[in-house]
Amino acid sequence: MRKPTLGLLAFLLLLPALAGCSRIFSGRSGGGAYDLSELTVSAPVFGEIIRAAAVCGVPVSLTAQDRAARIENAALLAFAQQGGEAARNQYLASVQPPSFNPSQRGRDRSAFCGQKRVDVERADNFLNSEEGGALTQRAEAARAALSR
Repeated sequence: MRKPTLGLLAFLLLLPALAGCSRIFSGRSGGGAYDLSELTVSAPVFGEIIRAAAVCGVPVSLTAQDRAARIENAALLAFAQQGGEAARNQYLASVQPPSFNPSQRGRDRSAFCGQKRVDVERADNFLNSEEGGALTQRAEAARAALSR
């Protein structure tokens, strides 16, 4: 099982970068330029957190769910184009919540969910913000460019 604090640490390190980035995806002539690193870094963070919210029963706004799905959709296309189906599948496996041990009687799930609750709230707030909307637009532009 993954250490739950790694997800929190990754999110805490990424959130200021996402909130403060002025436009990592740059709109050069024709608006087709983008930076895949922003997409491939942000998608796993939001993908993991949205899945944790579902497992833990933590509410997430529809706007945040939609934006996270659109970001992840673009990232899945990028991963598939960069490394084929194996890379895409590796990404999907990396964002899944851990398997909980039935003999723990929910203690492991409770610990996981307790640690993810703050991450979910922060992700929900970010994805509902202007910065979250801008990130989603950049992801959509990347998806469109990758689909050509």
